[in-house]
Amino acid sequence: MCSGSTRQATARQPGALGALGGFCVAVGLVGVVAYLANFLTHDRLPPRSISTPSIALATGVLAVLTCGMRRARRLLLLICCGFTVLSVDRVAHSPATDHVALAFLLAASVYAVPAWPEIKVVLSRGSASAMVERQEHHAGLLAGELHDEVLQLLALTRRRLDSARALDDPGALRAAMQDASRTLDEQAGTLRRIIATVSPAAVQGLGLAESVTFLAGQVAAENGLVVDVDVQGDRPHACTGESGVNLAVYRVAQEALTNVVKHAGARHITVALACRDEGISLTVTDDGRGLGPNLPRATEGYGMQGMRWRCEAYGGTFSARTAATGGTVVRAVFPLRSCRKMRASRDRP
Repeated sequence: MCSGSTRQATARQPGALGALGGFCVAVGLVGVVAYLANFLTHDRLPPRSISTPSIALATGVLAVLTCGMRRARRLLLLICCGFTVLSVDRVAHSPATDHVALAFLLAASVYAVPAWPEIKVVLSRGSASAMVERQEHHAGLLAGELHDEVLQLLALTRRRLDSARALDDPGALRAAMQDASRTLDEQAGTLRRIIATVSPAAVQGLGLAESVTFLAGQVAAENGLVVDVDVQGDRPHACTGESGVNLAVYRVAQEALTNVVKHAGARHITVALACRDEGISLTVTDDGRGLGPNLPRATEGYGMQGMRWRCEAYGGTFSARTAATGGTVVRAVFPLRSCRKMRASRDRP
């Protein structure tokens, strides 16, 4: 069995490789821009002697990191060899090395066509690794909740029933069975809550506005808070093609309310949901302690990162700030592209 530290270290590996790959892509792009600028100015700029080895090193490292994608690796190696030869040519000044470098780069240009699908995967690997890391984190939270709450209570109930049966006392056995029945009812409710968290069917059945209102009511009842919900505009679930956006908005509302309960120490929450043809906006405001000093994105927790990722995945925007009067304001905006297309098609003569 792996320890917690081992699982965390394993989970960090894809993110670390993705960050290294993203850094290499950035270095390569900067090197290409510098090389082209120097080439167009007829070597009047100094960075060409730096840009060529930078491109060679970046593409070489990417080729090493690109496992299981042969075409992408071959293309990167061709580019690496071409710019390595160009780096040598800066010292040798030989026409032969110019021809060899040109041959490598021409081969890379031709080979880029069949290798392009794999290259796109390489370029997006950083964001994909981050997404996998977030999914692993949420899967770990789900497994921990099932183990610590449901499994432990079921095991305790089993031991109580075994102990009562061993006593050969009908009264004790009856009491243990009644206690087990109550425990099973409680755990059935817990499992339904977990299932609703993983896949909230309410979003498909009730619609987004009703689901967010129901969620706010649950949070208020379970935590003794005052949660006001203000819904404006048309109901977005009329656009059936945007069900993914509806679910993303619901998840952001769910995470924002959870953060308020866990960290804000607030007593009053306002949830504003605006559903219009051009998009959906969600604003969650509380009267808690706020976020404190503005921190860089790298220090955001999984909850904040998850909300930002859901917004950006659908072309939206996300912000979280401390309000002027105290507390926190979380705002997410999601554009409804398909709804705009449907409205434009209806307006055409």
